[in-house]
Amino acid sequence: MKKLNTTVIASLLMGGILIQGCSLDEVNTRIPVADTYYTTEEGAGDLVNSAYSYSQNIYEYFIWFMTEMGTDLWMSGGDGPKELNNYTFDASHWYVQEFWNYSYNGITACNTLLDRADNIQASEDVVNNYKGQALFLRAFYYHNLVMQFGDVPLVIKEVHTAETTATRAPESDVYAQIIADLIEAEKLLPIEATEFGRPTQSAAQALLARVYLWNEQWDNAATYAKKVISSGQHELLPDFADLWDANNQKNKEFIWTVQGSGNDTYNTKRSWASTIFTVRYDVHGADYGMIRDIANGRPYRYFMPTRHFFDLLASTMEWDNRFEKSFKWVWYVNDESHCTLNPGRVLGDTALYVPPFKVSPEQRAWAEGKYRIEDIDDYFNPESPNGEETSGPREMFPQMSKYLDPTRVDVGLMSSLDIPVIRLGEMYLIAAEALMNEGKAAEGVEFINNLRKRSAKSEEAYEAHKLDASELTIDVILNERAIELAGETTGRWMDLKRTGKFLEYIQLYNPDARNNIKEKHLYRPIPTSMLDRISNKDEFPQNPGY
Repeated sequence: MKKLNTTVIASLLMGGILIQGCSLDEVNTRIPVADTYYTTEEGAGDLVNSAYSYSQNIYEYFIWFMTEMGTDLWMSGGDGPKELNNYTFDASHWYVQEFWNYSYNGITACNTLLDRADNIQASEDVVNNYKGQALFLRAFYYHNLVMQFGDVPLVIKEVHTAETTATRAPESDVYAQIIADLIEAEKLLPIEATEFGRPTQSAAQALLARVYLWNEQWDNAATYAKKVISSGQHELLPDFADLWDANNQKNKEFIWTVQGSGNDTYNTKRSWASTIFTVRYDVHGADYGMIRDIANGRPYRYFMPTRHFFDLLASTMEWDNRFEKSFKWVWYVNDESHCTLNPGRVLGDTALYVPPFKVSPEQRAWAEGKYRIEDIDDYFNPESPNGEETSGPREMFPQMSKYLDPTRVDVGLMSSLDIPVIRLGEMYLIAAEALMNEGKAAEGVEFINNLRKRSAKSEEAYEAHKLDASELTIDVILNERAIELAGETTGRWMDLKRTGKFLEYIQLYNPDARNNIKEKHLYRPIPTSMLDRISNKDEFPQNPGY
């Protein structure tokens, strides 16, 4: 997107702060800000753009810890913070505080634009587009907040002076505002985006479908999901792998993305997505021709799939290609000088083979001197209950490959790729779940079958594994969401919470979390930094148990 100057001077909820915003891609130098600047088309545009910058902050790094970590699918790898997986965090945890602060910073920018919209000196179409974007983003930020924290302060007007008191609005009131914002945004936003990364009418409809699903308004959820599917603006890509092609970010399946940037002069919020799901291939393959490189990512291994997740994915491997197109378990020689234990191997030969299943003794014997094998019994302890306890330091296992960024120019850089927030595949899953809950399983199951048909390895495989209406249950849908949306920020944590499976699934499948997880963890704690700066603490309760 084009470079835009953006600076927002606003007041956060509980104290005046200076907020410097950015464009979807870049942040330029500051401009002297006056009230008159935001009445110009350029100034109002900069104000809108600033509202996006906080989504970049959120999706830079910790969104995955808030939405995926500590579930039945993901646990901590060998690196990174463990508290959100083990459920030992408290109200002072940095990720909890930053999630809250950046969300409200974004809301502040949206409120400022919306309160000043009537004075913007621009055409009606331009003003409506700005308003639609601000309404969409405000709804997006509030939806993230209410899912995580429950009752939250509901502020929809620009704050001109520092506030020292606050109240928590009931979840129902927050959702009513979210829905109202999105319905209005749907009317104001264009059918086609003026620039990729800005929300469209379909994006508002898709977020409405997600919000209605959360609120168990099944008919509305199905209606809006089907609106997006039939809009003609988006389509399922024929090949699931094309979704994760770094050269195909602006594709027809992505409905709304948080924009990345490779320009570190203006935007230092490169995404860690290409890093936190990786493994220590450079250590385990050090004597087999492997060194750290751009294609395989920075080996930080913050996230490791649970044994349950691997077993679920592996159960589909014979007929479904989503596992192999979302994960990798083969690494190839990239430096012949490091072939100490496999001399004679050349660039492109297999160096590491780390499959999600057990390898036969015969294959191990054949691979001796050629490449290193670590199978599922190496990174999980087969003697532990259900084989779910890990062996060793959680360094090597099949890694999710969706976010790998081969366009980085240096092995030490994070990713500049966009992060998909809403895509069409999710709408098929929302339609299926909503219709099932309406008693229309026969219609709903076809939406899941469409996803299975896209990823089936053959027509025969699809026919053998397409679902019948009688097989459609919430557990089946959760499994399908896990396979289709693995590691995406649609939020396994939120899926388990909204379906009533939170405690059940985590206690069953996450060995790190099961002894600590409690009902209180259905909500995150209100950040200490928030509670410390309000004067009416008795009227602003902490969530129970914290």
